Amino acid sequence: MAALALARSLRVCTGQPAPLLMRTFASATEPNIHPRFSVVDHPVTADSIKPEDYFAIIKLAGTQYKVVQGDIVIAEKIKNAKVGEIMDINEVLLLGNVNQTIVGRPLVEGAKVRARVEEQTVDAKIDIFKKKRRKNYRRWNGFRRQITVLRVTDIVPINAEIA
Repeated sequence: MAALALARSLRVCTGQPAPLLMRTFASATEPNIHPRFSVVDHPVTADSIKPEDYFAIIKLAGTQYKVVQGDIVIAEKIKNAKVGEIMDINEVLLLGNVNQTIVGRPLVEGAKVRARVEEQTVDAKIDIFKKKRRKNYRRWNGFRRQITVLRVTDIVPINAEIA
């Protein structure tokens, strides 16, 4: 940012075009290095954190869900999922408990959520009605989306030590 402000001020003083100045100061930019996740510590202290105290925000079929152990998630149909099968969901965006919250950039690597497939079914029917006035045109359609019902059995935190 400092190089950009300097380039603008020099352009006003020297009258040179901006692309030449940007090429001159291109090496002055700082590398943009971000950690894989950030940790937010909470002032609350607990003696022991039980696995059921964790919560997670997961991404499943393009939708984000906040889950804790024992939750039921109704998601879009997951192909090749058999009823009774245990799935590992690796797309964990955020993981937290009483003491800290781990925010992924974009994912929390090493964390996963285990869920059991309870049911593959269809959702309630949505009626779609079209009408054109004075033309005697009426059309009824129905739509039932296919869904997968999951029950969260376990939230597995990161294996590595977090400072």
